Formats: sequence, structure tokens, C-alpha cells
Amino acid sequence: MPDADRSAIEIKILLRNLDPTKTNIKHKDRLRKLQKFRQYVSTNPPPEFYDDDYPMLLLGSESPTADEDEDLMRVNLFGLVRAVGCPSSDHKDSLKRSARPAISLLKYLCLDFDGAGEEGILGDLNGFAAAFCALTTPQLRNLKLNIHIGTGDAGGSRGGSKDDACQLLALLLARHTDTDYETPKALNLSDLLPNDAERAEFQKWLDHNVGADVRAAIKKMESARVNAAGTKSSSLMAAGGGAGDGDDEDDDDVLGAFGGKKVLDRGGVAFTSTKTGKSAMGNFDLEAKEDKIPTRWSESEMATENKERAAGAIFLEEEKERAIEEKKKAEEEKRRLIARDPLGIRVAGRQFDLLDVETNRERVLQEALDEIEGDIERELALANQTGVERVNWLEAQRQALLAVIERANAQKDSGEDKLALMNPDVSNSAGNGLPSILPTSPNFDPVLFLTAVHRNASFQELQDSTSRLSRKTDTQVERLQNLVRDNFALFIKCSEGIDIFGSNASDNEGMKQLSNQFKTLDNLADSCSDQARKSFKPLLDNTNEVRKVQSALAVLQRVAPLLTVPGLMRQHIENANFSAVVKAYRKVLVIDKYHFDVELLRYVRTKAAEAAQDARHDLELILADETSSASSLLDAIRDLGELLELLEKEGDLDGSSNKGNTGGSTPRSSGQNSSAGVFTIDKHRIRVRNYPPALACLLLQCTHFRSLVEKAITNTESTTERLFRGEGPDGFDSASVGSLSDSKLGEDKRNSSDNSLLESTASQRSRDKRWKYDVLESRVAATLRSVSLAKSWLPRLLQIGLATLEAEKRQAARRATKKAMSGGGKGSSKNDENKDENDLTVHKVFGSIVTPTLRRLVEHTAFCALGCANQGSKFKLGATFGKSSSERLQMILKSPLPPTQTTKCAIELADLAAAIQESNDSMFSLRPLEDDEDGAKQRAEYKSPLEGCMKMANDAVVMIERRVCIYSFDACARKCSLSASGSGTFDGESLLQCVQKLSEDLTRPEDCSSEVEKGSYLVVQKCCEGLTSYIKDRSDAARLRVVAECNDALNTTIVDVVREVSYLTNDQSDSLDTNLSALISTLETDMFDVFLDSVKKNVASCAKLGLIESTAPGGGNKQDESMPFPPYLAGKSCVIFYLSRFHLLHLDLPVLIISMKFILRSSELFINCQMQSTSRTSSANGNCATP
Repeated sequence: MPDADRSAIEIKILLRNLDPTKTNIKHKDRLRKLQKFRQYVSTNPPPEFYDDDYPMLLLGSESPTADEDEDLMRVNLFGLVRAVGCPSSDHKDSLKRSARPAISLLKYLCLDFDGAGEEGILGDLNGFAAAFCALTTPQLRNLKLNIHIGTGDAGGSRGGSKDDACQLLALLLARHTDTDYETPKALNLSDLLPNDAERAEFQKWLDHNVGADVRAAIKKMESARVNAAGTKSSSLMAAGGGAGDGDDEDDDDVLGAFGGKKVLDRGGVAFTSTKTGKSAMGNFDLEAKEDKIPTRWSESEMATENKERAAGAIFLEEEKERAIEEKKKAEEEKRRLIARDPLGIRVAGRQFDLLDVETNRERVLQEALDEIEGDIERELALANQTGVERVNWLEAQRQALLAVIERANAQKDSGEDKLALMNPDVSNSAGNGLPSILPTSPNFDPVLFLTAVHRNASFQELQDSTSRLSRKTDTQVERLQNLVRDNFALFIKCSEGIDIFGSNASDNEGMKQLSNQFKTLDNLADSCSDQARKSFKPLLDNTNEVRKVQSALAVLQRVAPLLTVPGLMRQHIENANFSAVVKAYRKVLVIDKYHFDVELLRYVRTKAAEAAQDARHDLELILADETSSASSLLDAIRDLGELLELLEKEGDLDGSSNKGNTGGSTPRSSGQNSSAGVFTIDKHRIRVRNYPPALACLLLQCTHFRSLVEKAITNTESTTERLFRGEGPDGFDSASVGSLSDSKLGEDKRNSSDNSLLESTASQRSRDKRWKYDVLESRVAATLRSVSLAKSWLPRLLQIGLATLEAEKRQAARRATKKAMSGGGKGSSKNDENKDENDLTVHKVFGSIVTPTLRRLVEHTAFCALGCANQGSKFKLGATFGKSSSERLQMILKSPLPPTQTTKCAIELADLAAAIQESNDSMFSLRPLEDDEDGAKQRAEYKSPLEGCMKMANDAVVMIERRVCIYSFDACARKCSLSASGSGTFDGESLLQCVQKLSEDLTRPEDCSSEVEKGSYLVVQKCCEGLTSYIKDRSDAARLRVVAECNDALNTTIVDVVREVSYLTNDQSDSLDTNLSALISTLETDMFDVFLDSVKKNVASCAKLGLIESTAPGGGNKQDESMPFPPYLAGKSCVIFYLSRFHLLHLDLPVLIISMKFILRSSELFINCQMQSTSRTSSANGNCATP
């Protein structure tokens, strides 16, 4: 940003915060803004300011700059002068606290800014000081210098600053000028300091704080003011005294018949001579009629005539002197204006005078040439470092100056410079043949002017100066208009007077003479006008051209938002921001394409309509794109609907404004060969412009969904066929390709080996059964793809369907409104009914396209995941592909999947069913509208079109989860059987983990309760069979181990399994606990009985028969040592005894009971054996013994 532009912004920010009427601006805010601006202007080097910024800072909205700037006219800027003297609202005869820093800032700007303080009050004035000294007396009264000086520092923060106020007042008294910034105009101290005490205080300060030269300058200005006032009063007294004592009226007033005449002197004082209805001539006639005899000389007719002549002579003399003075001032003003730089870049008075440059322009050009040549030499010396660009630039300037001089010499030789001698504004050196640099000269040369005066000016300075010059020209025109407007009443009076003179011309000879004089004056005026027109013709022509260009620019600026609409629309179309396209197109519709005469705006309207049609085509492409997201589709539906409403209002729905455009004008439509609004998807041709946007989008996306489902089925079939033929998924035999790549044969040899490869394919297929596993894997992959397709497309279609239903509701409301406005006639209602019958609705689209497609997708997914239905199932599963394939491939396709793949597919089928269930629940929002009785009935009896698909998906999920249960329990049974037969353990934990895993995986466990119950029974049965096989060829210890495992299973794992199954099946397996317990208890009882029988046999064979102390027949005690007591029984009994003690201490009741039961049964068996042995011995010996 240029420095001057930033200065203007800083000034506006400061003035906005100085307004005391804004309650949101506090005292601290004003102080901060004042301090910030003080710091800004105190930088080194100091910032630059425009000429218009100085009065704007001082006066704010009251400055001429604010009246010319449209932006400033809308805001109220509080000038710094008013801020200096802003009175306090709460304290009488006091100022606001911000007045002290404000006057301090004003004093700095006027006396210290840009080094002005070095020369003091009498030095060169900077821009702020010059603008401050040019203020009028009423504007200076706003400073309230009397409060600053009278109260001063004694008033505290509300008394102002006495020293700053005195310095500013001294500057005003010494250097005050008129509003032209140059004519000195003395001030009256009493106007600013009305109180004597305040003037005395200022005089006291003046004596002690300024030099004698300043005081002398102030006295000189005061004496000039007094002399001017005395001269004016004496001339007025002479004019009034020469008229005699009795006659105080002016009879030379030719406008006396039209009222009072106001004459303004140069000082601005208004003198009004009010007519009382009696003119001097009227009094003379009245006295003549009365025939009175004059008694004094002053009453005689001759004395009256002498007085009139004397007064007339004095008046003419004063008018002549006044005219000479005004002419002199006009000449001085003219010379001052001519001496100024018309562009305002170089300030007059600071070593610059345009007339001096005009007089010495030959010398100036020569100095410029010398300077340029010197610069060229210096740049040539540095050409190796800086290049020759600046040298070329300087050489171009030099050639331009030489061309001007050569042209001037040619004009001098041909005598064409004589015209310059006739111009009084041109100096004596005009005969040198060079054109003039004065803008008022007919021989003005702009190139020479810019070369001689502004050769070093930048382009930005020239551009800013041109803008200021155009603003000043417009301001002069406005001032002239305001002058006519303010004095319109006087013009009317003059017109009436001329009419009176015209009516009296036939009766009065004097009027004829007056008419001749007027004619003479008119001729002189016409001559002057012609001469002025010739002299100022270039300037006037340039001014007219500037005004025309400004007028055209103003018009273009007003319509600039409309002119940029087509380009903005194209840009938004490229960025896919179609909502912005609709907004921009809505702006351009204010142009009436039928009744508008501006060709440019009609062209803009046409181009905007073409862009709207392109945007429509792009939106239709988005609706037809299967890769577009749901949110982008909904946005496209909304934008296309709004765009079609605008096109319908304009009658351009058929794209008549875009008939010449064949398409492909946007990046999105560049690759489309079809006609606009027509799309073909798998031989389905859809004309989207025959339907509303939402319904068209639903049709297109449903057709894409149907196409994707068919493609998925076709791809699955082709993949399985390739795998069956021994090829890879990509259509090539991997083994053949690998062998060919490894052989590194040439191209000819590879071609010759193709036949042999084909002949060996059949034998290789018979050996390689890998294709079966590949087909099964392809079924799993097809299941995954189908489920993913349904999960992604069903929510997408439902969102579009809801948007379509909302659009149908709005359309029905519009039809109802039109029907009500048209009176609701029978014919119209009948047409509406027929139209409704033929219209396509959301429900019809879902029923005709989505439901069959989804049903086919579910059948395909179920066939890929299941292959065939379970035995005894009512669910009928048909093949969706492979019907014409070979029998072996059909057997693989219709066979169930392995357990791992079945589990994977079960999860996917459950997700598919959940997605369909969610979509089916959402379908109730798409019920038919209740626009009539039939619609209400259909809405009440509504049945979702996805109901059958949901039932089919649920049946498929139940079937595959039952398979998962069967596979899981089968694997668990094999594992438990191996564990039981190998190590003799009852692996109930595996069964529990299997049930827990199923509770996590199954989504419909209630429907699988039978399989869970049967599977659990199967696992326990396999465990029992394994334990039975474990004890074969093993000792009694193995049987005892089986008994312990069964007892442990009954009391721990089986209880947990039953509980988990109850949770899983929702208490539908009541008999599971009984069945499992009976199965395990039977095994336990059988094993324990076999164990006891074995113990009984061993004890019977090893126990001592007879009494303990009986005597054998041989006379001695003998013991049968041939059958010793089995040591394992003795050890087992001890171990069981100690185990019983251990478990009793640890409260392991099941094991304790088993141990005690074993001890008791063993003891009972032993006692029975002893009793039998004793009884046999006693009977043999004939003795009776008591056991």
C-alpha cells in the first residue's frame, strides 16, 4: 500500500474515534488513537499525505474533501479542530479531557512536523500548517482558544493547554491566509479571544515566549487589517455623504423595481439597501405634482440634480477602482494558478514555478539531456553488473527529447511558431519553436510537459494526480451548479426585469438606446466567448473527454457486478460450486431480455444463460455419476431444482439460449458424447429432463444399483468358469505362464509350444485339484462384494428417496395452491388425477427397481455363502449363476463352505440382514402422500417393499448360523474326544469356550437353540466315549481317574456350560442339564462299579481265610504266602485316606465324598471276606467264633 494511502486510512481511523457522540468510545480509546497517530507521524522519514488529507484531518466531514468523496459522505468524521475545543458535558466552561492531547497533536503537526520547528512560525509552512492558517473565523472559533488560554493549566485535565494554544494563536495572527492558501488575511484577535483578560494573558505570553520578528509580523498583519477596514469605511461614508443630507437612496439602481440589492464587499460584509417603495424619481414626481415652492437650495431641482451627478460620479469612480483592483487580483490569481503544477505533484512556491519553466524550457530541456547523458555514461560503466535495461530506458528518454527539439526547430524554420507569439500567456522565449508546457496555451504539448516537469515522477503519482485533477474539474462544475441553484431567485428577478424592459421598448426611445447598448454588450460578450472558446478549446475538449470517460466508468462501476456474472459462473462451475452459480445467475435476471436497449447487458444476459445451461448439464452429470457421494447428490438436487425454477421463470427450460452450444464446454462435460439430459445405463435409456431433479437422480442411481448387481453376478460366474478351466482369476493359467517365463524361449518358440500346452491342460487339471478351493474362495469373495454393495447403496438410495419425497410434497402443495387459485373446477381436478396416475413416485421406483434388484442380490449372496439349504429347512435356495456349467462345477457351487469360510460368510450375511432391516425401518418414511382418499388408504395399508428381502436375508442368516453351530460343536467334539481318549481328561473348558464363542458370533441364537443343545450333548457324548476308550487295557487306577473326571465335570464345567447355553438360547434348553448329567453319571457309575468289582476280586483272593489265631492241622500256624495282598491296593487305600483328610481340611466335598465312599465300600468288602473266611474255618474245625 502506498504511504499516502495508508496516511489517509490512519486519519479516518483517528477521526472516527474522536466523535464524542459515540458512547462505546471511551476516554482511554481516544488517548490511544491520538498517541498512535502521533507515533505514526513521528517516524523517520515522515509519512506522505495527499493535499486533501490536511483539511480532512482538521475539519472531518466539514471539509471539502468529505463533500467530494462518496465514502466519506456516509460517515460522520469528527475533525481535530472540533476535538481540540470539544466542551465537557458534565462541567461548565470546561473541555473534555481529550482536548489537551488533541491540541498537543495539532501543535506538533503545525509547528514540528517535517522539520517545521527549526524555522519557527515565520518559516515555510507544511501542509498541516497551511491548511490550519486557511481556516475561516467561524471554523477557528471551534478551537475554544479562550478556554485553553483563560483557564489553561489551572483547570487541570479539563482546562486545556495554554502554551500550545498560544503558539497556535500566534501562528494564526502572523500567517493567516484566505481560503486560497496564499492571500494574506489578518484576523481580529477579539473574534477568537472576546474577553480582555484572555487577550491580556495572551499578550503577556507573547512578550515572554516569542521573538521580536514574530511580534513584528503580528503587528504588521494587524495594521494591514486596520487600514483595510478604515479605507472601506471612508469610501462608504464618501458615497453616502456626497448624496446630500436629505437623499439617502441610490437612484442609479436599475434593479430597484425588483426589491432590495445586496452588495458584498471583498471582506465578506453584506450591505443591503432596502427599497421602501419610493424611488428618487418617484419622490421627484410627487413633489412636482404638489407644486411646492422650494425654500432652500437643497430643495431646489438643480441642487438635487447636482447631488445626483456627484453621487453618480463618486459611484463610478469607486466602481472603476474596484474593477481595476479586481482585474489586478484576477491577473495575480491567474498567474498564480498558471504557475502551479496542474497535476499537484510539485508544490508551487517551493523552488518551482511553471511560468519560469515555460520561459526557460529550452534550458530545462538541455539540462535534462545533459543529465540523461550523464546517467547513461554511469550506467554503461556498471552494465556488466546491472545489465542494460536502464541504459535502454534512458536512451529512449534521450531520443524522445531530441525528437521534440528537432520538431521545434523544423517548426521555427517553417514559421509555424508565429502562433505562440500571439498568445499573451507565453513568454518572450516562445519564438524558439518549442511547444508550450502551459495547459492554457493552444500550443500545449503534453509530452514536453511531462518530460520537462515530471520526468522523475512515478506512474502511481501520475495516476493519483490525474484522479485529483478530474475531481477538481467535477467540483468546479458542481460549484457552478450550486451557484445557480442558490441565486435562482435573483435570476428570476432579472428575467422579469428584462421582460419589463422589452414590453416598454416600443413606447420609450430610451429603451431603444438601451437595447442597442445591450446588443453591443452581447456582441462583445460573444466575441469574448468565441475568443475564450478558441483559447481554451484544447482544455475544454480534454475536459469533455474526461467527463465522458468518467461517466462511462461510473456506469461500468455501477453495472460491474452484472458484467462479471458470466465469468464468475464459469469459475464456479469449474470449482463445482453450483450453489454460487445459482446465486450469481439470480443476480443477472434483473436484466429484462425483451425490453432492454443496452447491447452490452443483453450480451451479459445471453452469456449468463449459456453458463446456466452448462451448469445444468454438469449437475445432471453429477446425478448420473455412480461414484458421487450421497451428500454431493443431495446438493446437486437442491441446486438443480433452484436453477430449473429460475430457468422456468425465464422460459428457457428447453435451453433455447444454448442451442448453438453442442456440449463439452466445461471440464466435466468435455468427455461426454451423448446429448444433454439423456443417459444410457446398460441399455436403459433415461431422459432426466422429463422428471424433477430428485426423481431423475433416484431413477439414475437405482439403475446404477441394478447394473452393479448384475455385473457382480456376471463377474462371479465368469470367475468360477475360469477357475474351473484351470485358469487364474485374471484368465491365464498360472502354471503355464510360469513355465513359459522360466524357459526364456524366443517369441517363435513360445508360439510353437502353445499347442502342446493346450493338449496337456486336461491331464494337468485331473492332477491339480486346486481349482475347487479357488472356487470356494471366489464364493466367499463374491459374498463380501455383494454385502459391501448392499451396505453402501441402500442408505444412499434411501437418502435420495427422502429428498424425492420432500420434492413431491412441495409439488403437491403447489398443485393444491394452483387448484385453489383456479377455483377447483371439475375439469382441472380430473386432469390432475390423470396426471397423478401417470406420474412416477418414490414408492413406484422402489417397488419396480430397488425391490427386485435387492431380492436378486440377497439370493446371490445366500447362494454364494450357503450353496444349498440345510436338510429339513423350508427355505428354498436357488442358484443365481452356473446353471449351464458342468456338473462337477455345479456340485462345488452347491456344496456348503468349509467351517472357516462359513464363519466369515455368516458375519457378512448378518451385516447384510442388519442393513436391510435398517433400510426397511426407514421405508416407512416413504409411504404414499395423503393428498386424497386413495393416498390416505394406501398410507394406512402400506407394506414396505423390502419386507420380502428382509425375510429372505433373515432366513439365510439363521441357516448359516446353524451351520456355524454344527461346525463349531463338531470341531469341539473332536478335540474333546482326542483329549479324553489320550490323556483321560474331561475337557469341559473347551466346550465352555465354544459356547461362549458362539454367544459372541451368533446374532439369532434363539433360532439355533436346537443345534446348540444337540451340539453340547454331542461334545459330552464324545468325551464319554473317549474316556471309555481310555480305560481299555489300563488298570483300575485309570477307572478311578475317569470317575474323578466325571465327578469334577458334573460339579464344575457342566454347570457353567448349562448356564451359558441358557443365556445363549434364552432359557429354551430346559432338558440340557438333565441329559448331560445323566450321560456323565452313567459313565461314572459304570466305571466305579467296574472298579469296585476289580477291588473285590483282588481283596478276596489276597485276604486270610479263617480266624487270626487258629491252629492248623499240622500243629502250627501257617500263612498262605502264595497270594500276597496287592501293594497298589494298600498304597491306594493309604493315598485315598490321606487325600480324604486333605480334601476335608480344604472342604473339597465332591472328592471327599468319593474318597469316603471308596473307603466304606472297601472296608465293607474286606469285612465280608473276613467273615466268609472265618465261617468256613469254624465249620471246618467245629468251633464257633464271633467275628
